[in-house]
Amino acid sequence: MEPESKAPHVLIFPLPAQGHVNSMLNLAQLLSLAGLNITFLNTDHNHNRLVLHTNILHRFACFPRFQFKTIPDGHPVDHPRAGDHFMELFDSLELVTKPIFREMLCSGQLINSATGQSVTCIIADGILGFPIDVGNEIGIPVILFRTISACSFWVYFCI
Repeated sequence: MEPESKAPHVLIFPLPAQGHVNSMLNLAQLLSLAGLNITFLNTDHNHNRLVLHTNILHRFACFPRFQFKTIPDGHPVDHPRAGDHFMELFDSLELVTKPIFREMLCSGQLINSATGQSVTCIIADGILGFPIDVGNEIGIPVILFRTISACSFWVYFCI
């Protein structure tokens, strides 16, 4: 394995929905076990729910080069983010979150606190488009990760 200073700093950014966040957290844990520097970027709303209802901070405390960062999703705290209102989230992410995401990357807000390293790669949820735009603008490679099962992916592919 490469020395810590040479390990990539990967930013993981899931769609702010429970199943997507859970899958991306599993990926983050696997990459942390492999020795990569990880920043998990979650919406304020979802991060607060994770901290309140799970042991997420304890789960990742054993990885010194792992950090959580949060970003607004553009909705007020009391906005329903599920059911009939779920599609509103995509508009809000594009209008509000995208420019904040760009600023966070450009201003150094996402530097790994343990290593001082800037983001070298973004792994974004495969359903999100704006991380690709931002990554291309500022020259950071973006990998799309589909959080659906292989069976679901195959059905979509065949259709």
